[in-house]
Amino acid sequence: MTIGEQIQNLRVQKGLTQERLAEMLEVSRQSISKWELGQAIPDVDKIIRMSELFDVSTDTLLLRKAEDEQANNNPLHLGSVYLIVKDFERSVEFYEKFLDVKVGDRCRSGNKFVSFYFDNKCISLMNESNLIGHCTDLNSPYKFVQNYWVEDLLTEYERVKQLNIGKVTEIREAYPTYNYFHLTDPDNNIIEVTGGYHICQSCGMVMHQSDYGKNADGSSSTDYCRYCYPNGSFSKDETMEEMIESCIPFYVGEEFNTAAEAREYLTKLYPTLKRWKK
Repeated sequence: MTIGEQIQNLRVQKGLTQERLAEMLEVSRQSISKWELGQAIPDVDKIIRMSELFDVSTDTLLLRKAEDEQANNNPLHLGSVYLIVKDFERSVEFYEKFLDVKVGDRCRSGNKFVSFYFDNKCISLMNESNLIGHCTDLNSPYKFVQNYWVEDLLTEYERVKQLNIGKVTEIREAYPTYNYFHLTDPDNNIIEVTGGYHICQSCGMVMHQSDYGKNADGSSSTDYCRYCYPNGSFSKDETMEEMIESCIPFYVGEEFNTAAEAREYLTKLYPTLKRWKK
C-alpha cells in the first residue's frame, strides 16, 4: 500500500472529505488529491500534523499494511450526526464547555451548524431554523439528522434518485464548497448527503469525476472540465460571448425550452465563473 492510499484510508476512517482535510492542514484540496494519487508526497510537517489528526504514530501512517484494512465498496461514508437545537448559541456554548472543545469554523458556518471533533467522531449542532422542511414542533421526536459524505455528490444524487425510496431535494449550496441534498425516510427522518460537487468554471457544466480536466502535471482539475481544459490549458481561445453561443445548444432541451432562455441564464452565470471573472 502506498503512502497516498494510507492517507486516503485514514481520512475516510476519520470521516473527512478531501476538502475538510485540506482546510485542517491549510493546503489546497488539489494537494490532498495529489498525495492520495501518489503524484506528490506531503512534507514532514504535514505528515506529523496528519498523525495528530488521525491519532496514529507517524510510523503507523507511513507503514500501514493493506491486510489491516477492511474493504468498503459503498461510496457512502458516515460523516456526522446532527443534533437539532432551538437555542443555537446557548447550545454551542454548552457543548464547548461540556466537551472542552472550541469550534473553529464559525466564520464559515455562521449560525447554521458547527462541528465538534471528539474521540475520533464528529458531533454537529444544527440550528433548527436552518433545516429546511424539518418539524419545528417542540414535542417532535425527530431531533437528529444523519449526515453522510461521498467523493462525487452528483453521482450519488443520481443513484439515490433512481432508487425511488423517498423524497429527494435538489442539490443545494450551504456555502461555497459545501453542497448537499436531503433524503427523507419513511418516518420523515432527514438524511443529508454532502460531498464533492463541481461545475466547470469555464462552461458551467456540472461535472462527474470522469469529467474533470487535467492540469499540466497530469493531476485532475476540479475547476475545469475535460472539454475546456484537457492538458493544463484551455482548448479554445475564445471570448465569454463566444463560449455562451457555443454552449447554448447543450442547454436547450435539457434545462431550457428555447435558445433565448439558455442565453439569458448563461449571460448571468458566466461572469461569476473563475475563467470569466474580471
